[in-house]
Amino acid sequence: MKSLVTWLRQLGHYLWGKRSELQEMSKADVLLAKVVLDIHRLRTCSEFIGVPLFALCQIHPLNRENSLQATEKRIAILQKHKNALLKKLTLSREILQEYLPSVSAIKVVRDDSGKFIAFEGNGRLAALHDVFSVTDNMTIEVEEYLFKDNTKIIRRMNRIRTLHNLL
Repeated sequence: MKSLVTWLRQLGHYLWGKRSELQEMSKADVLLAKVVLDIHRLRTCSEFIGVPLFALCQIHPLNRENSLQATEKRIAILQKHKNALLKKLTLSREILQEYLPSVSAIKVVRDDSGKFIAFEGNGRLAALHDVFSVTDNMTIEVEEYLFKDNTKIIRRMNRIRTLHNLL
């Protein structure tokens, strides 16, 4: 397990990278921050699982300049390596880290319909959705967060998706 110092350093780096987004925050962003805190606080555990790429849903759109630029770079990388990645059919976290490096895995919560709502990794997910199609049958390894009862978490996540016109 990572040391606390390493984890805090990664968190600081992540937050520093998000600093330009602070002035653009909306009600949905504040609610998202609360939901992410609750997910981490209330989870019983998390596990890495493979899920179909198109069973993954974004919790928010990418509508800020730095997010859009990062996503365009990711799309270019994926396009360059698309044929090689299609041969794999399953993109493990190691493969994702090689092509789309990040401080964390794509993190999700499964809803009652069997869809997975990503609360971390929406930019990577958007790039993957842009490059691959449903007929490619790609599977992606994600970190699923589990709860004794996820009803309240899912309701809040769907509220955020509704605020962003994603539902």
